[in-house]
Parts: sequence; structure tokens; C-alpha cells
Amino acid sequence: MHNIYELTEDNISAYRDYVGADVAENLGRTYYHGLIVCDDSAGPVAGIVWEFRKLDSEEDSESVIEWIRVEDETAFEEMMEAYNMQMADKEIRRSKVVIPTKDGKILNSLLKKVGFDMKLSESNLTVVRLSELSGSPFMKKLEGRKIPDSIKALKSINPRTFRAGIAKCVVRGRKGLCEDLGDLYINWFEDDVSCASLDEKGINGFFLFHKKPSGLITVQLMICLDSDFKTILPRMMHRFVKAMEEKYGPDQKVAFDRHNEQTMLLAERLIPRGFGTPVYSGSREENNGR
Repeated sequence: MHNIYELTEDNISAYRDYVGADVAENLGRTYYHGLIVCDDSAGPVAGIVWEFRKLDSEEDSESVIEWIRVEDETAFEEMMEAYNMQMADKEIRRSKVVIPTKDGKILNSLLKKVGFDMKLSESNLTVVRLSELSGSPFMKKLEGRKIPDSIKALKSINPRTFRAGIAKCVVRGRKGLCEDLGDLYINWFEDDVSCASLDEKGINGFFLFHKKPSGLITVQLMICLDSDFKTILPRMMHRFVKAMEEKYGPDQKVAFDRHNEQTMLLAERLIPRGFGTPVYSGSREENNGR
């Protein structure tokens, strides 16, 4: 017999080994939700974690499935029925999912059965070692150049100034990978390697990174609100790499996600070997969505 439980900040510790620490840390954040299916004798046999996006926007609301695992097809079907009820309750318009191709063929097939239009594509995410960033032609061109005083480490910025800069991003809908950007504290970010660009009016750009429990450094927001972003973004990247070199060894892994046009252009210059690994990606329209 299967039992389905909602994953919450209060119970996630019991399922951390199954879900994984990097996924588990997000339960408790504003828009993250999850379900776990347990067998009376075998323990967890399926699970799913997703993030609601654009709930307060005029754009179509979405559920982005961040993690999904299945050991039992019946458990998967029961879990997706419960997931459908959550989508109907929030009047979600569309669900999206990306899964690795490695060991993902069965899950890809199961998702198709519940209405997802799946296809083989290239991931927006790439993971590189710090040594690749340090040795890139992009960084070589910046060798010896002084980082402007206007580019500051996050830890040196007044919390009030930080909040004002974040508010600018949120108002403009530029939240990067953090739907709950306005709810996150400054110390949630890796504040000695993350940085911001400032002018006489306050913050006009952010390079924000978070360190996951696994140790992976992940980009969360890479944005410049100034018209001179083609100059400011490289300066922030320069400062980020130099700060990383001071704190971490050359094998430290960093994950970049092309979440907007600026990050796409900058990442392609910084990581010339290319971007993205093969993944299965897909979406479906939710019947009860608005």
C-alpha cells in the first residue's frame, strides 16, 4: 500500500537521503513544494519537488519540476494524480520539466504517458571547474586590470542598500532563478564571492551565487540594470573569478544557467568550450490553468 505525503520544512529531514541534500534545502522556501510516495515496507518509492512561478504575474503561471524520482510505476501514477490536484488548486497554466538523459529513458516515457510533450534538447545548465574560468581567453584579456571600486563584494554592502537593489530587480521582474528573490536574506548567498555594481543611485547590477550542501557554487542572479551592461557584467565576472580563486581551489565546481539574454552572452564568452549537456525537456498544459 502506498501513502502520499507533502514534503515540508518540518518533515524533509526524514527523506533527505532519498531526495538529496541539494533539493531538500529548498523545502521551506516560499514557492517550493513536494510530494513523497512511501511503501509500507520499502519506504520511499517516488517523489517530486517543484517550484511555482509567475503566480503574481500577468504571465501564465507555471510549475517547474526541479526534481523527480520513481522506482514504482503505480506510485508514479498516484503521485501525479496528487500533483494534478495541487496544480488545479493553484490554477497553474503550465508544467515544465527537465531530466538528465542518463538513466532517464523510463521516466521520460512515464512523463509522456501523463501528458508531457518530451523532447531531446540541450540543457541551459553547465558545470565547470574554477580552473576553466581562470584559464579562459575572456579572463586572460582581463589580467592585470584593476577591478573598479564600484564593483563590491556582497558582504561589504549595507543590508538596506542590498534590499533596495533587490527590490529594483523584483519590480522589473528580473529575479533570475529565485522566484522568491525578495524573501531571501543576504547571507543566503555566498556573500564573499557574490558581488554588486553600484552607481550614485545605488545598486545597478548583481552577480549572486549560492553554495549548495554538496559544495556546488550555483549562479542565482546575473543581471545589470544599466544600459552599459556590456561593460559592467564583465567587470562583475572578473571580480567573481578573482574572489573564487582566493577562496577555493582550481577543482571547485561552478554551475551556470543561461536564465536570461545577458547570462547567455556572458557565459558563452567565458566558457568557449560550449554549453549544455543532452537532456529530456518537456511541458504540458494544465487543464485547470488560467
